[in-house]
Amino acid sequence: MEWILTLAALVVVVLVAGWLLKLVKNTIQTVLLVGFVLLALYFIFGIGPADLWGEIYQRFRDLQGR
Repeated sequence: MEWILTLAALVVVVLVAGWLLKLVKNTIQTVLLVGFVLLALYFIFGIGPADLWGEIYQRFRDLQGR
């Protein structure tokens, strides 16, 4: 009976660890993609972080006003 509990715990640990690794991998990919887009906007078009946040804020305010 004890070996079944140990096996079940091991399966749960493997599943959770796999899920966490996928989560970390996807998070890193998203951060790198966002960073690349932000750098491209800055170097190609001269759009800085303040410009981008200002536009996002303005769009959000326009949606709230309706």
